[in-house]
Amino acid sequence: MRRLLSVAPVLLWLVTPLAFAQLPGITSQPLPGGGQSWSLPVQTLVFITSLTFIPAILLMMTSFTRIIIVFGLLRNALGTPSAPPN
Repeated sequence: MRRLLSVAPVLLWLVTPLAFAQLPGITSQPLPGGGQSWSLPVQTLVFITSLTFIPAILLMMTSFTRIIIVFGLLRNALGTPSAPPN
């Protein structure tokens, strides 16, 4: 086991150039109208990133956040417990 742990980093070091020998996955092609067409991995990354920001944008655009904050302050001012007692 100890010998395997000492040989593993050397083997990983020897295999590393093979991982970098592939073609690049990020490509950009110019379109006739002057725009650009990105590769599918880049389009997927941008789409998933935009999906993560949608809830934050929704909260910023609505008054939901303000209403929740005001109700929380009102509950504290009235002395209502935030969780039911045991």
